[in-house]
Amino acid sequence: MALDNRDYMRPPPDRPQRWLPGWTPLHWIIGLNIVVFTLQSLGMLSEVGATGHKLGVSIQALMEGRFWSIFTYMFVHDEPLHLIGNMLLIGFFGVRLQALVGARSFVLIYVVSGVVGACLEMVIGHYARGGGGPDIIGASACFCGVMMAYASILPEENIIERIYFILPINARLWTLATGLMALEAVLGASTLLWAFAAEHWGNNAYFAHIGGALAGWNYVRLMGYGGNPMTYERLWRERQPTRQKRRREVARIRRERAMPEFDEDALRRSRQSPHRSASSLMDEVDRILDKINTHGIETLNEDERRILDAASRDLSRRKSTSEKP
Repeated sequence: MALDNRDYMRPPPDRPQRWLPGWTPLHWIIGLNIVVFTLQSLGMLSEVGATGHKLGVSIQALMEGRFWSIFTYMFVHDEPLHLIGNMLLIGFFGVRLQALVGARSFVLIYVVSGVVGACLEMVIGHYARGGGGPDIIGASACFCGVMMAYASILPEENIIERIYFILPINARLWTLATGLMALEAVLGASTLLWAFAAEHWGNNAYFAHIGGALAGWNYVRLMGYGGNPMTYERLWRERQPTRQKRRREVARIRRERAMPEFDEDALRRSRQSPHRSASSLMDEVDRILDKINTHGIETLNEDERRILDAASRDLSRRKSTSEKP
């Protein structure tokens, strides 16, 4: 066979190229947000009525039959800074979370956080404010869910970054995430209790952010993350008493089964006479050792082998007893 006819010398067959190779769900989510905003800017997704955007979600929108809006609202933004801020934060925490939990779980955390956040905002808005309010838009609830999920997995990680390329952040991740959610709770409660706050900063969906964070935190908890982290040191420390007890039991069984079948009789006799005289035992041992030195170990009979074994065990037991404090 010619060299160029061999399989390993042939060029690899042409394979169809993947469209946008290397893209992950995180890239698709960010890309979809950008595409939707571009269509909004071109007037292809214009606002409807007095409640807000066509793809935004509200109780009124759901009552009108726009059930898809509970999912589409998280891809709609009202201004460039709103879009850029959310995409930077989602990209910063999302790339790390996706690497830890996988693409499928990352997408579920993103979507579930958005849905739960919108539901919490609509329920509180309906019962606390006495009305449905404007449509909810934006991916902030999704970002809060992604951030809290990542913080639950790696709470001790230290974040050293510049948010929006301006604000320097140097803090423990769990402290940063919970502190941000506490601020959201204070601002949200102030809009319910204070007319001035409702007028000046009441347009943000604070409770959607809190709902998204709770959803992300609970999702990774169900996956087994969060809580008191299990480390090798903690696992070794918790299992140490059991390991020591098991090790002593295994050592005892090995000692009892170390010799042939005549070992059981010798062991039984040594246990029945625990206070046997050490001098008489050593006399017997000396006689047997002399016999071995003179005629060889093959000349020992069964009784002499039992005596040697019993003497060895008796001396080992006395030595271990004397060494105990």
